[in-house]
Amino acid sequence: MSNERTIPTIQYGTFSQRVHEQAAAHQRVIKAQFELTYRCNLHCRHCYTDPYNSKEFFSHELTLDEIHRLLDEMQQLGIVWLNLTGGDIFMHPHFFEIYEAAVHRGFLLQLYTNGTLFTKATIERLQQMPPFTIDISCHSVTEEPFDWFTQVPGSFRAFVRGLELLRDSGLPFTLKTKAMNWNTDEMPAIRQFVESFGQEFGFTTSLSPRLNGDLSSLSCRIAPEDIVALRGDQPTADGDEERCGMSADLFAPNTDRLYRCGCGTDTIHINAWGELGTCTLQYERRVSLRTHTLADAIEMLFREIRGLRYQGDSPCRTCEVHTFCDKKPSDARWECGTAEAPIPYDCDVALTRAQSALHQTLIHPLRRTHKEVGTHHD
Repeated sequence: MSNERTIPTIQYGTFSQRVHEQAAAHQRVIKAQFELTYRCNLHCRHCYTDPYNSKEFFSHELTLDEIHRLLDEMQQLGIVWLNLTGGDIFMHPHFFEIYEAAVHRGFLLQLYTNGTLFTKATIERLQQMPPFTIDISCHSVTEEPFDWFTQVPGSFRAFVRGLELLRDSGLPFTLKTKAMNWNTDEMPAIRQFVESFGQEFGFTTSLSPRLNGDLSSLSCRIAPEDIVALRGDQPTADGDEERCGMSADLFAPNTDRLYRCGCGTDTIHINAWGELGTCTLQYERRVSLRTHTLADAIEMLFREIRGLRYQGDSPCRTCEVHTFCDKKPSDARWECGTAEAPIPYDCDVALTRAQSALHQTLIHPLRRTHKEVGTHHD
């Protein structure tokens, strides 16, 4: 009689749902995004981390020993999904040691990369221990605008070579697109390119100031009316930087919390300098993982983020189109001087989205007064 045992399997969707339900019930963190480095071979014009993509900042980054310790602590906490990002991950001098250590700890690994650094050797090493998925930025499929955007001549050709290697490798990957004011005319071509690789096309639109407060990245913003026009029946690509959700209804917020999204629930973000946040672009509160254990830092940070409230009379407190809005408090602080302030561009976008979804003419959030009626029907 055989002593072999068969391990039961379930569909990924079922597995994911169960893990998320258990995390919600027990208030557990199950997802982490880990910026290994700010180093990158490109200097994309919209990139929020690029100010720290220079040699004088590299010494601030976590050491290899510190990274191993954090991987151990994430494993002990029961984190399931781990996203390794940058900068570009392949610019880290010890990337494969970190990657293989993460594989051995059992994480479902998602890799973010610009796709230009793939070589045959890189592909073969990943094939030995395949990640859960690889996400690659695809914002242009034409050489001149691609190289203009990355500010690195030859980057488009490196991108195409990398994708061809990846396509032939059998490794799982997806392509993600950011719609901006310089590439809107390319969207049909980008869609055709993405679908030629057997991928579903979708795009995001949200842009943020750079980590040092530089607002130049916002010059790539797409006009609010163009977002709806571009969207049509296209899906929104998944992305941590996008809205947590959108409801086709109007209602005032039922809380005065500064963060009304999923911040402080089941996800963490660790930047290249070892600072813990609740998401990629939450910088109102950060806790150093060089001086705190991960478990203690999460408890401290989540309590603080959940406790942040609007203190002033910001229109955001009572805005009825808030579920259509991309506003992030850290972005508001950089762009408008305070985390509570409305971001006029985001107000414009929210209004445009709401009117398109509800087929109503609405009052602009920044022109509303307490005496005004919420909607005007066509």
